[in-house]
Amino acid sequence: MKYATMIAFMMLCASGSAIAAELKMMVTGSMATPLRRIAEDFASRNGHTVNVTVGITTTVSATIRAGEQPDLIEVTSVGMDQLARENLIRVDSRVEIARAVIGIAVKDGAPTPDISTPDALRRAFAGARSITYVNPRFAAQVGVNMMTFLQRLGAMDDVTKKAALALTGDEALEKVAKGEADMAIAFVSEILPIRGIKWLGPIPASLQVPTNYSAALGAGSAHPEAARALLEAIRGADGQRAIKEAGLEPVN
Repeated sequence: MKYATMIAFMMLCASGSAIAAELKMMVTGSMATPLRRIAEDFASRNGHTVNVTVGITTTVSATIRAGEQPDLIEVTSVGMDQLARENLIRVDSRVEIARAVIGIAVKDGAPTPDISTPDALRRAFAGARSITYVNPRFAAQVGVNMMTFLQRLGAMDDVTKKAALALTGDEALEKVAKGEADMAIAFVSEILPIRGIKWLGPIPASLQVPTNYSAALGAGSAHPEAARALLEAIRGADGQRAIKEAGLEPVN
């Protein structure tokens, strides 16, 4: 009887360790499409639930500082540096996962300007009545990189005069889809999923200012083992493929 009771207890413990976890993952809009796809596949394979919250690095970081305790966090690498300094992530779990590049979009059905060279892109901007992009005041490193691109192009004054600023890349792209702006500057990974717009392509390589993204376990993760498994899925072959298909450059 004692032996049977011990076996039953061991079986209960084993089954308890395999109980499905409900993971909380906080991500940025630039990475949302592939990370949602990877999370859905991971959940279906492992029986877990992954609740994904999307924001920008600034809002994700502020939410964590306010007390939210996600299991997995993805933000810009610069943003992750700050979270590490504040002891809000498990530093030993941090990995670099992707690089986002800047692209240009117009409304579906609109004329397609040439953006293949810096001169052509300057002319395209000059011909646009309004240009939308994420507000640099709220976009932290992303905003810095966007402004660096415009400075390299020598079009800062022209573009800012006709700017229709947005809080997120998705919001900027929706402005173009609704006809509220002629052209959008956004990450390629943000452009591709949006309906009603046409992707013109990435900006010329000489003007690119890529933004790097990192992922790490939250310091207060309630399910660290499952979160580490999800992180491994992101870095695995299928995860890297999903990241590349979303218009991002995987970082191994």
